[in-house]
Amino acid sequence: MIEGSFLYADQYHALFSENYRRYANIRVRVDRKIERVLKDPYHNTEYLDDRSGHLNLRGCRSIRIDRNFRIIFVICEECRRIPECQYCFCAGLLDKTVVFLTVGPHERAYAMR
Repeated sequence: MIEGSFLYADQYHALFSENYRRYANIRVRVDRKIERVLKDPYHNTEYLDDRSGHLNLRGCRSIRIDRNFRIIFVICEECRRIPECQYCFCAGLLDKTVVFLTVGPHERAYAMR
């Protein structure tokens, strides 16, 4: 979806691709956030753990697109260090890979729908 030279490689889960097409009206903002994440996925992103209240997304990260929309993703180098990561899609991928899981309104994104 995004082309360019970044510090991290990108992979997209089928749910992300489906929702990316569904929310075409915010696609430009989503693309900008993806570019930012691929440059530095730790900057201004929220780590989801027990304290965040999203137990089903433990080990994932979230970035805000606007007040209501979020992108949920994992960073393979971080995912491999976290045994409780619920969404480890990093098998066979380089450490410097970001796997984008979903995008959408807050409630749908955090429910992985």
